[in-house]
Amino acid sequence: MADDDEAVVVTGVSMASSASRGGGGSTMDQVKKRTDKAAAEREKVVKERLERVKAGMEAEQRKRKAEDKAAAEAAKKAKQATVPASLDDLYGGLPPADPKKDEVMAMRLKEKENWRSHRFPTLPSEDPTKVIFLDVDGVLRPLTAGGFRAMMVDGEWALRAETADFISSSLLAVRHIVEQTGALIVLSSEWRRDQPMREGVDNILAEYEMRPCATWTPTDLQRDMGTDNPFRAFTERRAREISQWVGGNPQVKQWVVIDDINMADADGERKPGTLLMAPRIVQTHRKIGLTLEQAKAAVRILRGEKLPPQILAIQPHMELTG
Repeated sequence: MADDDEAVVVTGVSMASSASRGGGGSTMDQVKKRTDKAAAEREKVVKERLERVKAGMEAEQRKRKAEDKAAAEAAKKAKQATVPASLDDLYGGLPPADPKKDEVMAMRLKEKENWRSHRFPTLPSEDPTKVIFLDVDGVLRPLTAGGFRAMMVDGEWALRAETADFISSSLLAVRHIVEQTGALIVLSSEWRRDQPMREGVDNILAEYEMRPCATWTPTDLQRDMGTDNPFRAFTERRAREISQWVGGNPQVKQWVVIDDINMADADGERKPGTLLMAPRIVQTHRKIGLTLEQAKAAVRILRGEKLPPQILAIQPHMELTG
């Protein structure tokens, strides 16, 4: 019996041990599954938490944008609400708008613009082969004292051109020459010696929609003091100034001198290099200025026609002022 009991015990132990070894694989699988499931749940929780945080941030951004937009619109409305009040304060005493008067004003403005656009014909292109030597005193304005104002600036006298007495018909006559020929204007007047005076001439030309003077004749030549007649010396020097300018510009083929001085007087005692003035002069009346008829004669000269000297039979007496 003892032997049988021992056999039973051994057999039981052996069976228990065998059962224990046989169930080990199933237990590990269950542990792994539980671990994977727990990890997946944790990952899901973390993901849901991140999504909630992101959604919260986006909601906060939308809220701020909406608040900023509402604040901007409120400020705009407040500004618009204050403008009419301020305008009422400024213009509250004015009568209401009159459509008929507004229409009349618009028509007048349109007429004014049309007048400006058609006031003068369009000038032709500049023709550098043709030149007008232009005097001022006795040509564009009556030959009288003045033509400038002097004022003290920083202890020095400063000149300012005075063009209020320029003759409109004479300026229109100059424009006629430019319209018909495209000639350049070269200032030969004593006005060329000072910048403010030259600017005064250019400004008055601009009022009549003409180009400014292209340049001016030389200012460094001296009068011939060997003559007893200072007026003749002045005329002779002006002829030399014009001749020197023409000689330095070989592109010039035709030119005319518009002056109240009879430049033909310089032809009697011409110095070497001085050109004949008689075929080129259009002499103006120093109280009347350049006329349209004289402008037409200047156009013919610039076109190469040979005219008798355009010299006045009688010219009022003048003092030598330049």
